[in-house]
Amino acid sequence: MGDTSERVTVRIPQDLLEKLKLIQQSKGTPTISDSIREALERFVDMNLPPPNIRKVVVDLSRQDNRQLEEFVREGGSVSVDDAVRSAVREYIRLRFENLGATRARRDPVSVTAGDGSTTP
Repeated sequence: MGDTSERVTVRIPQDLLEKLKLIQQSKGTPTISDSIREALERFVDMNLPPPNIRKVVVDLSRQDNRQLEEFVREGGSVSVDDAVRSAVREYIRLRFENLGATRARRDPVSVTAGDGSTTP
C-alpha cells in the first residue's frame, strides 16, 4: 500500500466483524483491513462509476455463482464479471431480435409490385 493512506477508525457491530473475518478467510485476504479496503473500493466503484458506465448489481444463488466460477476456471471467460456482461449482452441481443420478429409478424409490410398493385 502507498504512503498516501490515512488511518480511519470505525466502530462496527461484533456480528459484522465476524462476517468480515469469514470473508477474509474464504478469500485468503491477508488482513481484515485489506478486506475492508476492498469492500470500500467496490462500494465507491458502484456509487461513483465513470460517467460512461452504469453499474448493475445482480444477486445470484450460490449454485449460479459456483457455475460461473467454474466457467471461468475452465477458460470460458476471463472473469465472472466478464461472463455476466457477455451473458447480458447476448440476452438483450436475442430479445431485440425476437422483438423485431414479433413486430414483423404483427405488422406485415406492404410491397408495391411493378404494375402498381400492393401485396401484404
